[in-house]
Amino acid sequence: MGYPDPDVPWRLDMFYTAVGLRIEERSGLMTSPMMEMKPMGASDDCFTASGWSLCRDIHRFGFETFRKLPEVGTKLVDDAPAAIEAYRDVARA
Repeated sequence: MGYPDPDVPWRLDMFYTAVGLRIEERSGLMTSPMMEMKPMGASDDCFTASGWSLCRDIHRFGFETFRKLPEVGTKLVDDAPAAIEAYRDVARA
């Protein structure tokens, strides 16, 4: 499969940065996406988001339509308060 087009990791980073900023606005807690790109096999651990492995699926990052982009982002932002509450000490560390 090779390395992805350089725009793909940039779009992925911009998407999660925007989601993090919105979560920060709502929660008052500082956020930032944490991603590290490694070739397959360089680590046994692969970043996962929404149930897919970044190591294998970064080539497919995108949305079928522009309407899907804010829908997915809004869902992530809306789900954040439950995660913050469930891991209150970690979120405030």
